Amino acid sequence: MSKKVCLLVVFQICFFISLSFAEGTRVVIEEQVKVNGAAISLGQIAKISGDNEESNQKLRQLKIGDAPVPGSSFVLTKEIITMRLAATESDLANVIWVIPDRVTVIGDSQTVNAQTLIDKGINAIREQVGPNVKHEDLNVFYAGREQDVTVPVGTVALTASLPYGIRYNTPTTVMISVSVDGQAVTKISLRFRVNLYRQVAVAARQVNAREILTEDDLRYERMDTGQIAAGFITDKSKIRGLMARRLITPGMVITDSMVNKPVIVKRGNMVTLTAFIGNIEVITSGQALQDGYENQLIRIKNISSNKIVLGKVIDEDKVQVLTYKGASAS
Repeated sequence: MSKKVCLLVVFQICFFISLSFAEGTRVVIEEQVKVNGAAISLGQIAKISGDNEESNQKLRQLKIGDAPVPGSSFVLTKEIITMRLAATESDLANVIWVIPDRVTVIGDSQTVNAQTLIDKGINAIREQVGPNVKHEDLNVFYAGREQDVTVPVGTVALTASLPYGIRYNTPTTVMISVSVDGQAVTKISLRFRVNLYRQVAVAARQVNAREILTEDDLRYERMDTGQIAAGFITDKSKIRGLMARRLITPGMVITDSMVNKPVIVKRGNMVTLTAFIGNIEVITSGQALQDGYENQLIRIKNISSNKIVLGKVIDEDKVQVLTYKGASAS
């Protein structure tokens, strides 16, 4: 006969003997109980009374199996309970047992409302955008199915993070970490549609290629930035006086790739060509072989040597040599 079976037989003998005496410790197990935590203790499912409190406390701490997941349940039969008690190898003599034939064990739980999780996600997005964006210019919509979350009983704390940042043209993911009494319980992934509206510079009228943009050429229009091309302009002053690189039609959103600094050196113009050899500045005449704007690198023909050099446009009359290509002018 195995040790476990022997213990079970001994326990059952003690159990039936104890029923014949109305003294000692009394353990009464309920037909339906709620438990909290990872394991089921006898104290969670039974009322334990008696004169010896130290003995009572030891009985309450006996573990008789794993607890159900919060919000779920299972049934323990009288035989299973007596077997698990016997397996603890505790001194169970002089204990009066009252055990139902079937005990329903329920994992105690609480619910975190879906809207609470969604609000946490929305606030996380708004905090990351920062205070410089007006509240009415940022619209955040939950893009998933609302679902409450069941967690153990205790003090709930929620922490939000945006693993991929905020996205304005695809859904933004927010991870909500849920902990109870300081212990991590679960993580929930929520998806949101985020619309950021800004006053964007658009063409007030047609602007031809190489035309200089003026105040009259520009106006503002409130737009969803996730639906327009990157490089849009929110400050007209930054593009006034720049040159259109292409035809811009009325109402078109102006991006930084559509404009450039105006040409100040035109192809064929004579310019002053400067170069530094050590601390010595060498000055000569040159001819622009292409149009150029301020700080642009262009090809220049050195009139003295007939060499073609690469220089940076300083102003409309001056180009500073950077490198020599060593090619003769054609």
